[in-house]
Amino acid sequence: MKNKKRVILSTLIILFIALAGWGGSILYTKGDSAGVRNSTLTPNVEQTNEEKDGGTSSKVIHEPTSKDIIVFSTNEFENGHVFIEEFHGFYNDTLGWGKANTADYDKQQATAVRIVELIKSAEIQNEQLNGDFKLIESYANQVIESDDPDSMLKLHRLFHDLDIYLNGYSRADSFGVTEFKGI
Repeated sequence: MKNKKRVILSTLIILFIALAGWGGSILYTKGDSAGVRNSTLTPNVEQTNEEKDGGTSSKVIHEPTSKDIIVFSTNEFENGHVFIEEFHGFYNDTLGWGKANTADYDKQQATAVRIVELIKSAEIQNEQLNGDFKLIESYANQVIESDDPDSMLKLHRLFHDLDIYLNGYSRADSFGVTEFKGI
């Protein structure tokens, strides 16, 4: 009888822990501390109701901009689209989902130095995009000078939005921090 009570009590405790963990994970994935946790950045198309129901049509949201809008004098990047995409990926990996306050400053600083050097070799063919690059350079210089999580996050958001506008992703998940909104 005593063993039976222990088995029942142990089973109830395990069941409670499992349900609490499941409920916590559901609440966590519905949270959105970075502003875009549940985003789906899909190139060029937004899924329509017909597609969700198994249809085949899709609505074009944003065309990628011309590759010659940003040209580098160095051979490190094929074009500005790749530059933006690479640094957006870096910031997603190192700052996304609440990691800004625990980011490796030396890594952030080295990346900021690289960004500033690359921007100096860029020829930008759009006035608004040029303004965004000046803002990126300004925040990168702030990160070079000090461990500034706010400037790191602003860099991430600029690269995030420019990745959307240059590479043709859905605009629904932008932070709205860039002057350039695509052509």
